[in-house]
Amino acid sequence: MPEDLTKNCKSLEQLEKIRKGQERKFRWRDDWPAMEKALLAAGAAAIATHEDKPNQF
Repeated sequence: MPEDLTKNCKSLEQLEKIRKGQERKFRWRDDWPAMEKALLAAGAAAIATHEDKPNQF
């Protein structure tokens, strides 16, 4: 799930919006902390991948 949500993530602001949206849906679950950690890790990886690629037009 986290990879699907964050695969096009390009900035920390965008990642934070994704995290907040998912938190609204899932914060009541007992496994939300683990889900949040996986979401942030996948988002950080997507941002790093985006920053490593040169801009293509």
